[in-house]
Amino acid sequence: MFMFESPAMDVLDVQRELAALRAELAEIRRADSEEWMDRARAEHVQSIVRDVLADSSTRRSESGQRWRSDYSAGLSVASDDGNWTMTFGVTQQVKFVYSSAYGDESSTDDVQTRWGMEVRRVNLVMSGTAVDPSVSWLLMFQYDSQPDRWASAPNTFQPVYAYIKKDFGNGVTALIGNHNVPWDIESTYFEGCSLTAGDYSIFNYRFGVGRQSGLGIQLQDSAFRLRGGTYTQLTQPGGGWNTDTNLSFAVAGRLDYQIGGKWEDYEMESSTVGSATSVVFGLGSVWSNGRAQNPTSPPTPSAAGVTTDITARFGGWSLEGQFVWMRDAAGAPIPEWSLGGNFQFAAFITPKVETFAEACWMETADVPWIAQAGINWYVQGVRLKFTSKVIVPFGGGEINGIGAVAGGLGLSSANNNASFISQVQVMF
Repeated sequence: MFMFESPAMDVLDVQRELAALRAELAEIRRADSEEWMDRARAEHVQSIVRDVLADSSTRRSESGQRWRSDYSAGLSVASDDGNWTMTFGVTQQVKFVYSSAYGDESSTDDVQTRWGMEVRRVNLVMSGTAVDPSVSWLLMFQYDSQPDRWASAPNTFQPVYAYIKKDFGNGVTALIGNHNVPWDIESTYFEGCSLTAGDYSIFNYRFGVGRQSGLGIQLQDSAFRLRGGTYTQLTQPGGGWNTDTNLSFAVAGRLDYQIGGKWEDYEMESSTVGSATSVVFGLGSVWSNGRAQNPTSPPTPSAAGVTTDITARFGGWSLEGQFVWMRDAAGAPIPEWSLGGNFQFAAFITPKVETFAEACWMETADVPWIAQAGINWYVQGVRLKFTSKVIVPFGGGEINGIGAVAGGLGLSSANNNASFISQVQVMF
């Protein structure tokens, strides 16, 4: 028997197979489309995330490169674009001094034992940027209770910093106005509140050149920092020019070379626990012509000289050594050339408690050696800091020299045994 298959059945079977194949192909295409869409969506989302992260990184980078106030505290306000900013800050130092001296009670000179409390220093600080984050400014008024190297009129507020700074990028900065003259180690720090001893060192009172109005420039990379400028009468409080008193022309410069650290580590003089080990070698020089009046030139102080120093930090303790050869230094008894040196050691014995000691020598001074030692308690860093120290002149002669040195250090002008000082510093 023969069996025959209907042609219609063959066509139907083929159509079914084709339909099944089409359905299978459509399913494959649909799955592939969904997978492609998933990949596309994932790539799109990843692109958005990358853009957001890049924008955030850029913003952080720009923020890190933007202006930082030389004053490390204060309340800040800023415009939406960040180009205009302003920071307000206050520093107050309250001090108790017991000055032991052996002068005659009938003497009218400041050579007797005395003690008391004083508001040693108040700083009113305003700083910010204008037009562009690379253009910054700072203005500081200071009250001093004692006449010293930087306060010719005590018990009054006087402008001691007033400058505008322009950051050109690539480590090039220029500033104009009243600022620190680049010279010794302490000229790299903002005011005495940044220093280990809670005030300027003995070396700076004797050999420092202070702040002056002038034009300065700084060149800096990761290892080198070169600062220089032109100024007026060095070692004297800043003043103005007129036809009767033409302040001296002066130039100053300082070169620092560091190994192992960052310049940001040197915003305060002490080496905190856990900070990087580093060494900085420094060289400074100043020169001024000493002319004080027109048309004659009397023998007025005419600072000039060279200084070299080294600072070593070891994550919680530090060493400083300075050597100087200087003409007409503030601590000298008469305008003349003098050799000098300074040695300072500081170490944290706990994360918040630091001990320090300093000894300064001046060849021509009536009292060649003056030393101090003490302890700091950093309750909240330099923003809340207690200092207690003793300062001892090794000799009973005159302390002041040609500049006001004694009062700022907490000493009598002569016949000193020692002075005991306790101070609290608040910055906000």
